[in-house]
Amino acid sequence: MQWHYFAWQADSGNSLRELEHLTAIRNAFRNHLFTFDEGELQRHENLMPCVIVGIRNPVVVVTDNDSSNAEVTWIRPGVPHRVSFGQGGAEIMYLDGVGFDTTLPEVGALSQDWKALPEFFESRNHEALLEFRRKLEGKDTPSDPAVMAVVQRLYDDPFLRLSQNELANEIGLERTQALRHFKATTGQTFRKFKIWAGILAAAHAGFNGEKFGIAGIESGFSDGAHLARTAGEVFGITPTQGLSGLRRFISVPGARG
Repeated sequence: MQWHYFAWQADSGNSLRELEHLTAIRNAFRNHLFTFDEGELQRHENLMPCVIVGIRNPVVVVTDNDSSNAEVTWIRPGVPHRVSFGQGGAEIMYLDGVGFDTTLPEVGALSQDWKALPEFFESRNHEALLEFRRKLEGKDTPSDPAVMAVVQRLYDDPFLRLSQNELANEIGLERTQALRHFKATTGQTFRKFKIWAGILAAAHAGFNGEKFGIAGIESGFSDGAHLARTAGEVFGITPTQGLSGLRRFISVPGARG
């Protein structure tokens, strides 16, 4: 890909500001923390890698093929599962773009040091978040800045009607190749990443007092019912149920921008 040459040229002669901008683009993936009260999440599939920390009690995760009962649990994306967390609630964290080792089980317990992860969201400690992300990475493949620039645009404007052909033009590949390259870089399909960016924007708006219908439309959904269906598929809970038990929502960029 051409960006390897571009990155080398930047190291050789471009200004420090341009280097910092390139680094920020290459780390455009965001991390998200939802702090929930005691409750359950119905059967759903995460669109991004997920880590759940039980605040006072273990978290129970049940998939079609496996289960986990642990203080800290990770869940691979695309795995249908249910979650229950007891008194004290849970910290549910999504680490966008982390490439899980595909040989790992669908769910699994993590070590006790992961219990510190929510603190790094609160303090916006980018370096610590990056270190935890690296612990889950199944491969260390540099991100393509052209794809990361598209990711940044989707985060910033989930209402953006970016088509597959426009994606291809943005990253300089034929349409089918562009879709495969986007998934290889982000870990998710172009369509589902757009859904993810939209549901995050709607959650943020709702958490800050916006009405569901308006939040959904402004985030790219056709109406409140469309938002509710998507929330059930992605989070296992309706927007009303989710916001009633949501104590904290923090979204942290992967790099200082």
